[in-house]
Amino acid sequence: MCADSGSLNLSLDRPCSEDLLVIIAKDLTDWKMVAYILGLSEAEVEEIDESYKPTELPLKRIKMLMKWKNKYKENATYQRLITAFSFLERCDMAERVRELATTPSSGGVHHSSPFAEQLKTWYAYTDPDPDFWPPIDKRKFCKLEIVKIETAVSVNGTIVKKRVPIDLCNIFSSQKELKRKELILIEGAPGSGKSTLLWYMCQKWASGGMFQEFSLVIYIKLREYSTIQSPRSVADILPCSSDIKERAWHEIKEVNGKNLLFLLDGWDELPQNLQNNSIFKDIIKSSPKHSLLHSTVVVTSRYVSSDELHRLATCRLETLGFADQEVKECIMDITGSEEAAHALMEALESRPSLLSSCHLPLNAMIIAYVFQVRMNNLPTTLLEAFKLLVLNCILRHVIKREPDREHEDITSLESLPKELQDSFYSLCKMAFCGLLENRMLFSQKELNSNSISDTLSLLYGTKLQEATGPKTMYSFLHQTIQELLAAMHMSRMPPDDQLQKFHAFIAKPMFDVVIQFYAGITSLQFTKTVSFLSDSVLSSFIAMNEHDISASFVMSQNVQKYVLDQLIIQGCSKEEYDMIESISEKLMQFSLGDQPINETTLLSFLYGKQCNDKSVDPSVKVRKKHH
Repeated sequence: MCADSGSLNLSLDRPCSEDLLVIIAKDLTDWKMVAYILGLSEAEVEEIDESYKPTELPLKRIKMLMKWKNKYKENATYQRLITAFSFLERCDMAERVRELATTPSSGGVHHSSPFAEQLKTWYAYTDPDPDFWPPIDKRKFCKLEIVKIETAVSVNGTIVKKRVPIDLCNIFSSQKELKRKELILIEGAPGSGKSTLLWYMCQKWASGGMFQEFSLVIYIKLREYSTIQSPRSVADILPCSSDIKERAWHEIKEVNGKNLLFLLDGWDELPQNLQNNSIFKDIIKSSPKHSLLHSTVVVTSRYVSSDELHRLATCRLETLGFADQEVKECIMDITGSEEAAHALMEALESRPSLLSSCHLPLNAMIIAYVFQVRMNNLPTTLLEAFKLLVLNCILRHVIKREPDREHEDITSLESLPKELQDSFYSLCKMAFCGLLENRMLFSQKELNSNSISDTLSLLYGTKLQEATGPKTMYSFLHQTIQELLAAMHMSRMPPDDQLQKFHAFIAKPMFDVVIQFYAGITSLQFTKTVSFLSDSVLSSFIAMNEHDISASFVMSQNVQKYVLDQLIIQGCSKEEYDMIESISEKLMQFSLGDQPINETTLLSFLYGKQCNDKSVDPSVKVRKKHH
């Protein structure tokens, strides 16, 4: 048994503070035994155990101690805690409690506040996407290329954008440089590592490695608030247990958010109504009513939804994904051997479009994983790689649920048995309808209304706290997976409906990925679709002749991007890929009016190659605008 506390007994016979309980929780290895000795019932312990995932052990420890404090109130004293540890011969823990209980604490938000300690525990021990598949430790892939976008004026007076490499540790301005609230916008393509980067920042702060100028770093996954009901106050979105939420918010308000860093992940995943008017918009704009005038904010977004943030941002960054060396390191880590990594890199050299796509971390992970599970057979296209990943998720789900079931005949998504096919195509429909409303979260009621009795392991549940109580919402493993399934649903529509959706989506950047997958699935089999694209290109040239440079530039960008992405996602040879890059560069220059282009070559290559559409006359002559 441990030594008695002697004369300190009087000062230890007061209720434990939440601060101390959060601090000692991280060293509480035998938490269930401690719970029983402290007086919690077996049912109460099991309820806590089942409320969190196995990977969230530190949160179980915190919840247990808070449950004990709330249950015994005035009798949940330091002395009872010391006695419990002494009985278990954990003298180190007993002495730690005694030391903390007799050490005065300072007020305000500081690094050892219960909220800060709970955040650090969360960041250090949990995975923000534990159900992500393939099962890869994404923390290893944070060596991303980051550039800072700077505006400059050229010699001839033209405003140009410069992209300057920047280290993550230097993204925040010094207080002397900063004249107003700091808002850093991080943009990037789907799968470029934006979310992984923010979580990496959280872990670096929690370990004391970086960003120690901030007392609190609060990570908010905006997808989890994409339901219609918006949080009413900042306290509602603080990622901490209800036991300390109000106190944490009080401490933040007292200092007007000073030394507070918000990490808002996925601005593009918020519905438009919440982007326009919500607590998140108030945080970004430093609304005085929320007492966050001195806080710092980092927000990530795909390019398609970040325009309105450009004027508010004090700094704009881009995640470009992996450099060449990081692609090789990622492949080496996933394949597990130098020989397998060499085989994959060699195979990718023959498919430049796939190799190029590997600079996006998500694509690199998926291609390497599919290559591994297919016994070193490389998927021919990026579309095939994503479809094989989805198929593998479904097969794992089937084997786990019915280990004796034969599944060798399931070789593609199209060959799924009837009962699996019904669930799969219902998921595709739900994915499509969700994107129409810019929603990534779905309720159990929506699953039931779509006759989805089996999620096929393509969805994972998230427990959210709403005014009416806890509620489980479901989202797809990744937004890109949702976009693939939406494209598959679109490809199954009647031809006229497909064309109607294609017309509607081609001009909306938020549907870029859906359109790319759709092009790969259908190979643009409808003549009307190709005619529409050709007319769009010609319209952009006509707009230029009518001095509408801006409209022409946007139209040319959209159409060019769509067609080039379509060829890339379907796969192409080295020669075709080089020609695509050349045409891309020329079209951009033409759109800006810098030099002419041979439109006959452009139209005949882009559209004549895809189908023999006689309605498109590649010899149409269009006048060029000269400056």
